[in-house]
Parts: sequence; structure tokens; C-alpha cells
Amino acid sequence: MNPLIHPPFSVLFFLALAGDTWWGGRFYRFHPVVAMGRSGRWLERLILRTVSRPWLLRCLGMVLLFGVVLLFGGGSALFLFFLDHWGEGDLAALLTVFWGYQLLAGKSLEDHVEAVYSSLVTGDLSGARAALARIVGRDTEDLDRSGIVRGAIESLSENANDALVAPLFFFALGGVGLLMAYKSVSTLDSQVGYKYSPYRDLGWASARADDLMAFLPARLSLLLLLGFFGFSAARRRGVSFATICKEAFASRLAHPSPNSAHTMSAFAALLGIRMGGGASYRKTWTPKPWIGTGREALFPEDLSNALRVYRRFRLALLLLSGVWGAADLFFLHVSGRG
Repeated sequence: MNPLIHPPFSVLFFLALAGDTWWGGRFYRFHPVVAMGRSGRWLERLILRTVSRPWLLRCLGMVLLFGVVLLFGGGSALFLFFLDHWGEGDLAALLTVFWGYQLLAGKSLEDHVEAVYSSLVTGDLSGARAALARIVGRDTEDLDRSGIVRGAIESLSENANDALVAPLFFFALGGVGLLMAYKSVSTLDSQVGYKYSPYRDLGWASARADDLMAFLPARLSLLLLLGFFGFSAARRRGVSFATICKEAFASRLAHPSPNSAHTMSAFAALLGIRMGGGASYRKTWTPKPWIGTGREALFPEDLSNALRVYRRFRLALLLLSGVWGAADLFFLHVSGRG
């Protein structure tokens, strides 16, 4: 078998990540996350129309979670398995790349944060607030320039795991099926994983599942960011690498979520800034712990630096996946199977 005609999974993984790195999300009409969201929303409305008891909502929330995960995660895995079994391996490989590319959101996250930065540098604070409102849940209408920058960096850093590292982790671990399962959980958590009634009960299972699945990727993201950029950040800030690591690890649990602060803490240490401190949601101020020990006042230059770190992070991950794919091709060749 020629590995260039029938490439190993590592090459398909690289191609999917390369597509997201350069082109970002496309084909929204046929996007799996759109289908996940519509399925989850339909089931959510059906449940809420017929059930109000908390314990029953919690039980049906589990049914909702497992139903959507099995439909998309199990369904896609079985579909690709049978395609390969029926001699359509080329189509299965093509769908693996296409779905993997669609389900990675690294470039989309960068584009949304870049829109905030573009408005800031032109002095358009109202435009920056509107762009920020598309990617955060906090109230943005009264934020000053520093608050806009902080919100954008927090969203970029927190979602570096959710949009990029975690999907890559599950894609590498279990192919499209496990990637679809993770995105199903993440989508449901964003739809029903709220802390107010009735979602406190309906979304309980989805929120717990999202916390569980993001546990390892969040910690891996922290280590990768420090490994890739810790030494250069230490030189730029005039501190030791150990200080950068100490700052990052000190704040990694400073968030109500067990996973969200890991990448935020890493970005805060790399940039020498402070994030968190609270935000307004639905006109109510919600205090939060501070993340990082650097400057509290932030400027558009800080957002530019955060975007630079994020872009380099994406390229570093692409390079690693390229090395994995090249190594697989090499070993297939020398083993005589190529």
C-alpha cells in the first residue's frame, strides 16, 4: 500500500489542522456543530415543555447528553468504519480530514478576537464592545478600553484550550468519533450548562461531562504554552523561567471552573498581566479571583501580544503534527509497507 495514496491517520490529522490554520471555518450550512446545536435545542425545548421537577430534569439532562453524543460521536465513527469496510477507504479518509477541519475552531477564535483589536486600534470603542459581545457572555456596553482588552484576552486564552487543544487531543486519541463526542458535550454545555433554573438541573450532566473531558487538555495546554514560550517570555520580562512557571501554576485554579484558568494563567504569566477580578452579567456584578500578578491596566498592545502568542501556538502545534505525520510516513517506508 502506498502511504501517499492511502496515508496514515497522522497525515489526515495534519491536513485537518493545516486547513484550520490557514482557512478557518467554512461550509457552515453543513457544519456538524450546527446540527448538534439544532438537535440539542429541539430536545431541550421538548423537555422543558413537558417537565418541571428538578430531579426529572436532571435525569432527562443525562438522556439529552447521551443521546446527542451517541448520535454524532457514535454515528460518525460507525459511518466511517463501514465506509472503510465496504472498500471506500478513500472517502472515509476524505471525510476524516473534512470533519476534523470543520470541528477545529482555532482560526475562527483568532478572527473574532482580531475583530476586537482592529476596532480598538482605530479608536472605535463601540465597535470593539460589539465585537467582544459576540465571543463573551459578560455585559460589554459599559466597558472601558482596558476592560475590553481584558475581556478579549480572557476569551482568547480560555478558548485556546476549548477551541484548539482539547479538540486536537480527542481527535488524536480517538479519531473523528471521539472528536464529535467532545464537540457534542461542549456544544450542549454552552446551550444548557447554566447555573440558574431550570438549566441548573437540565444542564447538570452536560456541565459535568464538559469539565471531565476538558480536565487533561487544559493541563496539557498550560504545559505546552510554558514549554513553547516560557523562556522567551522570561527574557522579555527580565525574570527567570522558574518565575514564569510559578506565576502560571499559582493562578491555574483561580476560577469557578476546574479547567478554565489553566490557559488564562499561562497567558497572564507570559504577557506579564493580570486577568479576572470579576465581570458584570445581566447587570449583576460577579466577583472573580485575579489571575496573574502583573499589570491590571491593559492596552491594545497587550491584546496584540496575546494574539501573537496564540498564532505562534497554533503554528507550533501544526509543526508537531507535521513531525508526527512525517515520522509515520518514514517508518512505513523503511518497514517495507510503503
